[in-house]
Amino acid sequence: MIERAGGGHTIFIGDTINDIAGARNAGIPSVAVSFGFLDGPVEELQADAIIHHFDELLPLLQGWPQ
Repeated sequence: MIERAGGGHTIFIGDTINDIAGARNAGIPSVAVSFGFLDGPVEELQADAIIHHFDELLPLLQGWPQ
């Protein structure tokens, strides 16, 4: 469905293990945020990247491999 919608450049942003696992299961890169509904350290989510404030998102995405 993502491909049909033109989502060739999709990244999932989440704050829970279910968010990151869902992205992984769908084959989508993930970004974990440390300022959400976390039950433990954000590093334990094992996302492809971590941000600590929304201000970090755009620079991260601009440097993301195509």
